[in-house]
Amino acid sequence: MIEALESTDLLSVWLGRRIETIVAEGNPLATWQHQQFEPKAKELFLELGPQLDRVCLSVLQVDDAHLAQEWFFKLQEGDASFAQLAAQSLGNSRDSGGHLGPLRVEDLQPPLDRLALKAQPGVVQPPLRLPGGRFIVLRLNSRQPAQFDDTTRKELMLRLHRQWLTEAIATLRATNPEPGSRCLIPLP
Repeated sequence: MIEALESTDLLSVWLGRRIETIVAEGNPLATWQHQQFEPKAKELFLELGPQLDRVCLSVLQVDDAHLAQEWFFKLQEGDASFAQLAAQSLGNSRDSGGHLGPLRVEDLQPPLDRLALKAQPGVVQPPLRLPGGRFIVLRLNSRQPAQFDDTTRKELMLRLHRQWLTEAIATLRATNPEPGSRCLIPLP
């Protein structure tokens, strides 16, 4: 039976729920999360900084470096728009006229994340080769700096909780406990 649970990852789900029940000690889980992770949420916010900013981008993708360069010049000179060129583009932004976002910078793949952080709004960036071999032409449309508001605080607390829970489950599974044995749950 344990093999069946492990193959569907239900064992991890069950362990996670048991751990949450035990550590909350009869209190609502949200109360326990707040007590354990709220102070660390502010630290994480300061640590991540601009990675939590939200950006809106216009992006074109292509396999041909020369075509990417041609698109860059057309966009710079005003001979074409992202929406016009998006029909020939590859990737998810094709269906939205080249527009992506709002997205958190941390959700962008390298090197897009670094480019989005250093780009100035409204300026078309020269073609950039991605690790997969495609080329992109990008324009940062807007950047919304992250704020440590209630929504962000809750998101970061949940992230910290999930990270702790994942580590606790991994620790328990690594010890391979026998049925009925006692297990130590590392608290945050």
